[in-house]
Amino acid sequence: MRSLWRDIQFGVRMLRKDFAFSTIAILTLALGIGANTSMFALVNSVLLRPLPYKDSDRLVTVWSYNHARGYDTDLVSPLDFRDWQSQNHVFETMGASTDVTYTLTGAGEPALLIAYAFSANYFRTLGVAPLIGRTFLTEEELPGQNHVAVLSYSLWQNRFGGNRDILSKSITLDGEPYTVVGVMPADFQYPDRTELWTPYTVLPEAATDRSYRYLRIMARLRPGVSLQLAQSEMNAIAARLAHEYPKTNKEDNATNLIGLRQMISGDIRPALLVLFCAVGFVLLIACANVANLLLGRAANRQKEVAIRSALGADRWTLVRQFLTESLLLGLAGGALGLLLGSWCTGALVHMFPPTIFNLNIPHVEKIPIDGWVLGFALLISLLTSIAFGLVPALQLCPGSNDDLKSGRGLLPGSQNRRFRNALVVAEIALSLILLTAAGLTLRTFAYLVKGDLGFSTDHVLTLRVLPPTSKYKTDAQQIAFSNQVLERIQSLPGVTAAGTVTFLPLSGWEGRRSVASTGQALPESQRPMAMWSSVTADYFRAMGIPLLKGRAFTEQDHQGAPPVAIVSKSLAARVLPGSDPIGQRIDVDGVQGAVEIVGVVGDVHQLGMTTDTPSELYLSFSQSPAPILCFAVRIAEDPSAITQSLQRAVWNVDRDQAVSFVMTMDQLASESRAPQRMIMLILSCFGGMALLMAAIGVYGIIANSVARRTQEFGVRMALGARSVDVLSLVLKQGLGLILPGVALGLAGAFALTRFLASLLYGVRPLDPLTLALVAATMMMVAFLASYIPARRATRVDPMAALRYV
Repeated sequence: MRSLWRDIQFGVRMLRKDFAFSTIAILTLALGIGANTSMFALVNSVLLRPLPYKDSDRLVTVWSYNHARGYDTDLVSPLDFRDWQSQNHVFETMGASTDVTYTLTGAGEPALLIAYAFSANYFRTLGVAPLIGRTFLTEEELPGQNHVAVLSYSLWQNRFGGNRDILSKSITLDGEPYTVVGVMPADFQYPDRTELWTPYTVLPEAATDRSYRYLRIMARLRPGVSLQLAQSEMNAIAARLAHEYPKTNKEDNATNLIGLRQMISGDIRPALLVLFCAVGFVLLIACANVANLLLGRAANRQKEVAIRSALGADRWTLVRQFLTESLLLGLAGGALGLLLGSWCTGALVHMFPPTIFNLNIPHVEKIPIDGWVLGFALLISLLTSIAFGLVPALQLCPGSNDDLKSGRGLLPGSQNRRFRNALVVAEIALSLILLTAAGLTLRTFAYLVKGDLGFSTDHVLTLRVLPPTSKYKTDAQQIAFSNQVLERIQSLPGVTAAGTVTFLPLSGWEGRRSVASTGQALPESQRPMAMWSSVTADYFRAMGIPLLKGRAFTEQDHQGAPPVAIVSKSLAARVLPGSDPIGQRIDVDGVQGAVEIVGVVGDVHQLGMTTDTPSELYLSFSQSPAPILCFAVRIAEDPSAITQSLQRAVWNVDRDQAVSFVMTMDQLASESRAPQRMIMLILSCFGGMALLMAAIGVYGIIANSVARRTQEFGVRMALGARSVDVLSLVLKQGLGLILPGVALGLAGAFALTRFLASLLYGVRPLDPLTLALVAATMMMVAFLASYIPARRATRVDPMAALRYV
């Protein structure tokens, strides 16, 4: 222990003596460790940290098969759910839920609440108890007894001031009284951003129709039951139900059990793993850089090593001293890196949109620096200390007394130089791989920004209104409300067009219906599926969606008139290939009678540029009203200037109506690109850091070589060599590092960029242009890093250099 303390004291003195070297090494390590710490904190928060539920690894979601639509879905019919509950032996409990919305009134301005209806045992299935009060009773699932509510902690604090007297008090939801029976803890918010829960009650139309699917099922595995065993039993139950109910349950149907963790983080998992691997490359480059610095420094300490060896120090003593110094550098870099990583996690949170739409990126509202993150930072600090410190330590070769004059204490200089050169080549190769990944994601983001969405996003303001069906019970009432609000909006100064739509593009909400040409005898499961919306006449002009054929909706397309529709170009080609769609009739799921096509509009990327162009079906709102109203308003000037006026237009018609998600289409488009923007920014930062460290590595080794060859250059110039000859000599040495590094980097990019395929849009993983630009950038920066010390070599004074020959 005394020897270790002496080594530490000596190491501190040596690092303090060479302050410039210590500062550069610590900052390099801090960048690598800080970047890795921040990414681990994000991965830990999203993928590793236990979910806030009891034994969360036993929670699974149960998916079914939608026979009518022909694909797996998480939506299940109440009748199937009832049979699953009664026939299974692998689950402790099974709970059902469905998403709902409520308008809260009587507590400030009307507010739209994101809510969920839970079965009475759902909270027990999750293993979460309320903070105060209770959750639901079984009898509260019955119609007439279900007007009770459990509040989220945030809603309780923000709207009711955290008053514990709220229990047993009444709140108004959709114009009807609900009794508050409980408040959930602050860390409970399932599903994400849910503000309120009410009891689940079977809809009357679903009580006898097994094809009516709208429930999401959560189940808790019994202790000792594996997911595979549960899957096998649920498949057996599904087969029995298919035999009993062949019309609604497909014969080859099999349920699909998905762990809760996988369901929550499945979409973002590949991106996070790619980023975590990328940041590991940054740390490797940092280690290579510091190892190179240590090798150069060790070469300058050859005489010290020889003297200490002559005084009796054995090889292990010298290795221990070098490793101690490396450990001090690693711990100092780790401490600074932890501070940097803590700041970076805050920056990561701000990369995500703070508002509305589910991007399947859970727990990003906070990324804590907990014990696991601190342990990770300490671990990589120790590992990197060993990694970069072991290289010069193992190169130690204590000399004999005869070597004191020459100062030999390391392996031969040629071998030392080859190893340092190899480290720089590796740095260049790793940096080029990271730059390629950054370049590909940058081109992807440019494609998403510049891509044609099928509509115009500029000068359009949107808002969402959900008139409660308890107040607007008939189609006529819903139509009247929409028309009155539109009349007031259209009278506002600067408004050039305004319309409503059920599912606003890029909002994350969608609806699908089957469509077929009238008279075409196709089973429901084989009919083309189309995204649908009910729209008013001026919606297409407000959104800038081009009308290609026919006409838009008019006042004549009212209830009682023959049903009409407008289709997208893609849907017309699928349903009526090779014929003029105008005047043709189609059958639409949910619409009585044949529907006449009166217009064809351009294709719209409803879900953004990352998905294929879907087929779109538009119904007249006056003929097929929907309880979701999204207003799209085109304004000649700045759209945000009339936000308050739009809200007043709604409240002038119904003061108790909540107005939500007020934002411009430009903002909505920007938020829809948030995941790709996050990946692009992070990889660009990693690529930039790698490029900088690689340039420093090239500069360091060339500058060290120039310093060692000063006498050689002086002799050459004294014998008649020109400055350009010396410059060429040094640059050739630099190219000897750059070209192999770029070649290895391109080979690595060819091998590894295929793992980015799922994150790229509009560009191939082996895009030639990106590879060429990245290689050119890497060569230019590395060449510049070689040129600076090479230029210095041409300024050597031959007479001054010859004095030391």
